[in-house]
Amino acid sequence: MSDRAWLFVYVAFVMTLGFVHNEYIMLFSIFITMALGGKARFKIFTKALLVIALFNLSISLSYIIYSFFTPVDIFALVLINLRAFAITLLTFTLVRRINLHKALEFSKVLAILYGFTYAQIILLKNMLQSYYEGLKSRGASLSMKITKKQLQPLLITLFATMLHKSSEQSMGLRSRGLIDD
Repeated sequence: MSDRAWLFVYVAFVMTLGFVHNEYIMLFSIFITMALGGKARFKIFTKALLVIALFNLSISLSYIIYSFFTPVDIFALVLINLRAFAITLLTFTLVRRINLHKALEFSKVLAILYGFTYAQIILLKNMLQSYYEGLKSRGASLSMKITKKQLQPLLITLFATMLHKSSEQSMGLRSRGLIDD
């Protein structure tokens, strides 16, 4: 199947999961997605589980605490978390399987926006790696305490550079007619 077809199947599947209210169907979709993951299925599964735990843990805990004061359907919480996990797992699997740039070639605007977004992600990743190496070379590591004096100039420079790069990219989008203010 082509990358574009996979993208449309993904969108249809995500929309379908939004209308499904059965925990067993959600679990089945998770197993199907795991099967599509190939050799990297456990790595993708772990990454998706970590992301869901990171973002949904506080919401789930507050929902559980709220249930002590008001009667709440706990199965709704399970369904929401399963749905979020299934969609996240499916997204990570799709990104690993297909070339998104080829999948978005049908729309020039989407392809350009994806290109700019991807460039921004790579730039940020490289900058963060450089800043981490800068901290390490100054004697600070994750196992040691990083002082405010070490971190502040690096963060100021990082945010200033990212602001400059994003305004530069938005000017590029304006010049191509993609943003009309």
